[in-house]
Amino acid sequence: MDIHISLAAEELFKIGPIPVTNSMMTMFMVMTLVLTVGVLIARRAQNIPTGRTQGLAEVLVGFLVDLVEGTGGKRLGRRILPLISGIFIFILFANFSGLLPGVGTIGIKHGDSLTPLFRPPTADLNMTFALSILAFTAIQVAGISAHGVVGRIKHMADPPFLFPIEVIGELSRILSLAARLFGNVLAGEILLGVMYAMASAIKIAVIPVLFPVVFIGLEVLFGTIQALVFALLTLIYIMLAAAHSHDERHEADAKHARAGDGTHGAVPAPQPSGD
Repeated sequence: MDIHISLAAEELFKIGPIPVTNSMMTMFMVMTLVLTVGVLIARRAQNIPTGRTQGLAEVLVGFLVDLVEGTGGKRLGRRILPLISGIFIFILFANFSGLLPGVGTIGIKHGDSLTPLFRPPTADLNMTFALSILAFTAIQVAGISAHGVVGRIKHMADPPFLFPIEVIGELSRILSLAARLFGNVLAGEILLGVMYAMASAIKIAVIPVLFPVVFIGLEVLFGTIQALVFALLTLIYIMLAAAHSHDERHEADAKHARAGDGTHGAVPAPQPSGD
């Protein structure tokens, strides 16, 4: 069994000047699957779930709601829930797409080389950079929305001599988020390829069947962890960018809640002196 390893996604064809790669093909499949399943679940949703599909979807949504509210608070968490959920779900299914039969093994033969028709989207550095740029943009929008443009700059320049370091730190998040996801997913793909090759070469009893199963289970675990890490880091960065405003709003919400139950601004009743 030949092992095909390529750092860059392979071009399959072009639509005008735009090259279509095998990672783009898999990305479109993942997006279509996620959107279709999401729409079907939403249309058939009931107040009391009667099927496993809606139950699993509600468990996933509940987990994400608890994650964003537990980290960023209820007000900020609900605002960024669609973004964090979308990032997590897309990366999760993109990572899992590498475990599907035919992904990385079915392709077009060119002499001694094989160009796979499908490649996990997150095993393409271009895709992970696009995701990290999306996260970086959301972080800056959250910071400017919370503090304003001048306030955002003052927030980063406190004290002023740290401003260049803060700028470098903000920009470095693009590279760190993209490289971490790409490196882990690509390493997993290479590891699976090596394990499949070793298992097919051994050919002893059930080893060719059971040997790769262990590593497939590990890839499911690591794929979930990487999706969670990317989403959680994005959530934390957004929370830090909007930190001061979020604290003020949290205090205002607490005051509003006290006013609603009649405790805000109330004068305590005099206590008997005991004389």
